[in-house]
Amino acid sequence: MITSTPESAGVPSAAISAFLNDLRESRFNMHSVLVMRHGKLIAEAYREPYDKDKRHKMFSVSKTFTALAAGLLIDEGRLSLTDKVVKFFPEYCPEPVHPLLASATIYDMLTMQDPHDRTTHGFAVKENWLESWFLATPDHPAGTVFQYNTTSTNLVASIVERVTGMKMIDYMYPRLLTPLGFADGVFCGETPDGDSFGGAAVMCSPRDLARLAQLVMDGGKHDGKQLVSENFILKLRSKLVDNNIMGIPVEGMHGYGYFTWHVRHEGFAFFGIHGQSAVGFPDKGLVVVTTGNTTDNYANEGDILLSQYLDRLFRHLYPALSDTPLPEDPAAYGELSKLLALPHILAPGGASSPKAAEVSGKTYKMHPNKSGWKTVRFEFDESGASGRLVYTNRRGEFEIPFGLKRAIPMDFPEEKEDRDARASAGWPDNRTLAVHIYKTAAGYMHLNAVFDENRATLLIKPYANMRNDYGGYMYGTSL
Repeated sequence: MITSTPESAGVPSAAISAFLNDLRESRFNMHSVLVMRHGKLIAEAYREPYDKDKRHKMFSVSKTFTALAAGLLIDEGRLSLTDKVVKFFPEYCPEPVHPLLASATIYDMLTMQDPHDRTTHGFAVKENWLESWFLATPDHPAGTVFQYNTTSTNLVASIVERVTGMKMIDYMYPRLLTPLGFADGVFCGETPDGDSFGGAAVMCSPRDLARLAQLVMDGGKHDGKQLVSENFILKLRSKLVDNNIMGIPVEGMHGYGYFTWHVRHEGFAFFGIHGQSAVGFPDKGLVVVTTGNTTDNYANEGDILLSQYLDRLFRHLYPALSDTPLPEDPAAYGELSKLLALPHILAPGGASSPKAAEVSGKTYKMHPNKSGWKTVRFEFDESGASGRLVYTNRRGEFEIPFGLKRAIPMDFPEEKEDRDARASAGWPDNRTLAVHIYKTAAGYMHLNAVFDENRATLLIKPYANMRNDYGGYMYGTSL
């Protein structure tokens, strides 16, 4: 990947610094931020343990991968936008097929104009995700109204695999991913049906995502070779359908292409929940990529990137772009370099409290509670740099280590996968301990413990891929 200084690409280093600082001050828990201009990487920031080579779950950014896989098949003449969805799934289509399902096309799926009013499968359901689309009664004709629907994407991914006889990513590698410079090992998780979960489960590196966004920026061409037809790419990134009806603030109201959002300033965006994005502005040659775990920023996760995040981009980066190179600015570039190690989001409060020595090692017997915790014990080391929470429940004894005003690695207890996390703690006041845990994939748990004489009161707030039997208030008395 070609790199250059921001100024040589017409971007002030100070503008990128302002953007990164705004994300930091707003407590956006970013894992990576990459900025490209005119095909060159001009800034690349990562938060430990992520780096340029570590793969990251892309969530709904995966939808654009699925669109491009369909585009490759269309270019090869093996798939058509007018093909009916039902013809690829005869096992789910006993006669008579509902006419609103029978008329739905590949184009309708790519543009999220499904005949249903929702995603038809439940993410907690362990089987029959594809069949759910055929079993759910349609509400309106396909191709008429935008409705964000992950089942639509999964159907397209499954169709790609039925036509090619290959896994979607395997099909894409020689035709698209390898020519773009993707590393080996990119993959897509599966649905319970055994097909690629094209709506949300691609794993790739931030640099890989930047390469894909640059391809879309360049109209499907890379190194002088047309990898995907320009006509398909221009439609993918344009406003093919109106999406105002969704009521998503700002960026969700500018239109939708092929599994890709159309945003302000004639831009395009691949969006995924929890901080995954690739945003491009062809008129300006600008691409910005992020990955993250922003699960606790807002009650409505979808609003983060669709409004708050891009507002910051438009505030700091977009208006500072120059059409010509700028004079090098070593001082500003030096300041930017200091920001490229993205910080962990730490629990609020100070590093110490007199209460720590008083409660350290005490065991609290908990009254009956939603989480099923029987006892709780906090321990603080003599250095004051770290501590741990030890709890027991019906499954045994477990611990959560944490750093004080610093994040330390830990394996989240009682999980079979995605256990890697970072935990920090602070004292918002002398009797309150706040513990914040962020998984490196997605999900968080916030815990507040308030100590009063011989009593401890806890409030636990978990979100996304944390144990679903944790949560709510509990209190106990010291033994």
